[in-house]
Amino acid sequence: MQNRKNEIVIVPLGPDDGSLMTLGACEAVRKAGRVILRTERHGAVHLPVFEGISFETLDALYDQYEDFDDLCLAVSDYLIRQAQEGDLCYAVSDPLSDATVKKLIQSLPDSVQVRILGGVPLSANVLAAAAPLGGDFCTDNVHIYTAMALEGRRVQAEPQVICEINDRILASDVKLWLSDLYEDDTEVAFLENAGTESPEVRLIRLMDLDRQPGYDHRTAVFVPEIDVLKRKRAGYEDLVKVIAYLRSPDGCPWDRAQTHRTLRRYMIEEACEAADAMGTEDSEKIADELGDVLLQVVLNAQIGAEHRDFTDRDVTSAITRKMITRHEHVFGTARADTPDAVMDVWESAKKKEHGKQSTYERVKELPESLPTLLKTQKMLKRESQGTGKKLDTEAAREQILKILSASPLTETGLALCLKSLCVMAEAGGLDAESALREHLAVHLEQLKEGSTDSEARKEGDRDE
Repeated sequence: MQNRKNEIVIVPLGPDDGSLMTLGACEAVRKAGRVILRTERHGAVHLPVFEGISFETLDALYDQYEDFDDLCLAVSDYLIRQAQEGDLCYAVSDPLSDATVKKLIQSLPDSVQVRILGGVPLSANVLAAAAPLGGDFCTDNVHIYTAMALEGRRVQAEPQVICEINDRILASDVKLWLSDLYEDDTEVAFLENAGTESPEVRLIRLMDLDRQPGYDHRTAVFVPEIDVLKRKRAGYEDLVKVIAYLRSPDGCPWDRAQTHRTLRRYMIEEACEAADAMGTEDSEKIADELGDVLLQVVLNAQIGAEHRDFTDRDVTSAITRKMITRHEHVFGTARADTPDAVMDVWESAKKKEHGKQSTYERVKELPESLPTLLKTQKMLKRESQGTGKKLDTEAAREQILKILSASPLTETGLALCLKSLCVMAEAGGLDAESALREHLAVHLEQLKEGSTDSEARKEGDRDE
């Protein structure tokens, strides 16, 4: 027979004044042999259920730790030590958003188990208070966040409640986070005393979120869902929805008529335009051109989804998995301390993915649409890797000199010269395609300046 584990029952006290503590939570407190409250600064301690019950609080720990993560770890360690002596009840406002509960679950030994009771979270009070505002503020499928947990998350275009905006600095952080998607004049619901039976709620502009009279752990904001047609900024999911609508019967005839094959030319054009923009320092143009490339990705994914071939999730899953497996030095056990070492890890991972391939197969899989110089250089690199032979730069140089000394230059000779130059570029760690492109850009600029000077001279001659 398996030994029984000691149990920590996590009891929800509900929002701050305790008026929404459930009957189940009250019964759990009454039956508990030992009760520990995270803090005595909660309105529930004045409820009848706590009268005549001996309980302890962890308020003293707050004075011992300046770092919040250290505090959570200390609470977790203490609760586990106490639970190993016998069952206990640990009471917090909302177990599902409480950082000490999260740390406790992460740290549990085999001898202790946790059982969490459901309750009324602060967010439920926020939603109930905001609903009478009507319209977009009465909604379902709401996402709940605590202000301290926003770091590393991307704001989404969804109805959301952000709780525990403790001070003005945190309010400013929340405003900045939301501003990535919403305009300054976006109307949001601001709640004070959100943990009480009658919270104060008022509509404010997002820009004023950090300009309110006061903040504490009961301060919250509710951001309604706002249609992308009413926003200047948009996220990836917004683009997916727009493209899906354009492909629908009520959408655009041109978009509905497209196939993977018809879109092929646009993918090439947009990729080239993006590459050109990336050669400049115009960040706005780079963002705009990358958007055009992303459009092609999402539009092709939507077509794939309609034919039940693949979806955008297959696209993002494939590239995410590839980034993980090919970065074995980051996510695995391989070592790579230099860019060259990273390339070795990358190539090794590619070989595992593709299995054993002949040199011909590796060269043949290069895309036909690649610019010729770029494709030639990649072909030479794969051929060298496959055969194990180093690129012979001396032979390439001699061939160029031999061809150029002959007369006249033929197309075959020209091709051999270009190929030899690609050999020398690859061996020297240079990019022939980019080098020529950048040189042509400089040449074009010189041509422009020469043309301007020429026009100026002609103008001067006419004046004379």
